[in-house]
Amino acid sequence: MEKEIQGKIIEFSMLEQENQKLEQQMQMIEQQFSNLRALKENLGEIESHKGDFLASLGSGVFLRSELKENKKVLINVGSGVVIEKSCEDAREILDRQVDKIEAVKQEVEKMVERNFDIMIRLESDIRGIVAKSQVKKED
Repeated sequence: MEKEIQGKIIEFSMLEQENQKLEQQMQMIEQQFSNLRALKENLGEIESHKGDFLASLGSGVFLRSELKENKKVLINVGSGVVIEKSCEDAREILDRQVDKIEAVKQEVEKMVERNFDIMIRLESDIRGIVAKSQVKKED
């Protein structure tokens, strides 16, 4: 009986750790969503603006810049390959990325839910085993 409880406690702990990792993954997914939303917003601003502007270099550092071309952007497609796309095409690429990330998010949510269901069952099993052992001790 003790080994059975220990096994269930170990399984519970492993699921708990897995859920913590999945929660971290969800945070990264949310960050990606935020970045993609900001990028889409910036594309809209680029299309409606031409001339001088401040370009963010990060951490509150800006560079005075001049926008000469506002109809096309350069996109890194991986392995150091950069292609030129219209802002509309770039938005479509971003939309596809959002769809892919949304699918990953749904899978992670399903995994978390499945783990919680198993954890609830394990907790119930452990309580039942402990209750049975207490009844046996009283006899």
